[in-house]
Amino acid sequence: MLNASGTQHLLLAETLGLAMARRASDILQRHRAALTGDTATVEVDDDEQFDRDNAVFTAVLDAANECLGRFDTRPADDRWCDALLQIIHLGQLADLSGPPSGG
Repeated sequence: MLNASGTQHLLLAETLGLAMARRASDILQRHRAALTGDTATVEVDDDEQFDRDNAVFTAVLDAANECLGRFDTRPADDRWCDALLQIIHLGQLADLSGPPSGG
């Protein structure tokens, strides 16, 4: 079992957050390309893949909204757009930090 210090826990949380943001950002890009008919950049997803993507994206957005709620006391329904912007920003940051490690 991993015995991590407080700093290691923060690093693990940061890494997880960036990985989730990268995944959500990839889903947004793939769906945008599919909606605009840009099949040169992305394969057109089937309905099952679209449903899986939506489930993952919704979970990430909900988690981001919950995290944002620690700093923003507005109701969750009022801050979801800010949570989405945070996901997009963190996804871009994750892309700048390099490819994900570990597959």
